[in-house]
Amino acid sequence: MATVPQDINDRLRRLEQELRALTTAANRRPALNQIMHGDVKIGEGGSLSVRQPGGAETFRVGEVGPVAGEHALVVRRRDGKLALSVFSGSTDGNRPQAVRIYDAQENEVFADDVEAGGLARPHLPLVMSPAQAEDWPNTNATDWTDLQVGWPEVQHPRMSVFAQASGSGGGGDFRITVDDEVVASSSTGKPLQATFKVPNYEFGRFSEVKLQARAKSSSARVWACVQRLYGVQS
Repeated sequence: MATVPQDINDRLRRLEQELRALTTAANRRPALNQIMHGDVKIGEGGSLSVRQPGGAETFRVGEVGPVAGEHALVVRRRDGKLALSVFSGSTDGNRPQAVRIYDAQENEVFADDVEAGGLARPHLPLVMSPAQAEDWPNTNATDWTDLQVGWPEVQHPRMSVFAQASGSGGGGDFRITVDDEVVASSSTGKPLQATFKVPNYEFGRFSEVKLQARAKSSSARVWACVQRLYGVQS
């Protein structure tokens, strides 16, 4: 079929349609609620902020530290109070920034020690025990006897223990039980240092932990003491 020649008006109309389509495509904005590929970069002192419908800020990262020029991270509760922060209060790049967690009244309940490492908060208690073995709990019974007992709130799937025992007249044995299940044992003169799984572990449950001992004979005696016991991760 022969090609029908187009007059100038047909060509102009077609050119106008193509130009309109091109202009529309150039002005069409991509979706602003998704980032499918690549990074989002905010520099030159900028920051990223997330706000509630009422305008209160709940998250900000960038130049948001307590001093101008410090890049940090701040997370707030919906009432505006601090929940988590990472800052140092200085623009000195060689000064580490502390991680802090706050309670609902903005009391600092967790922080790391940026100078020496480890914890700054919370302040953990240190358990002391009698230095002289003759002051330790003791027994001359030949059956297993409770010498120490505790009911900790279990927050770790394992525990680590260090205990010692001394004896006379042949001494005896000592062991650690959790809810009446034996988890570690030793004998007098042999320090007990062990890490064990918490039987039937359930976070937040109260377990009964005991130090038990027994003498080898009625003429013997066993002194024993737990000197370290704490929870550890799996």
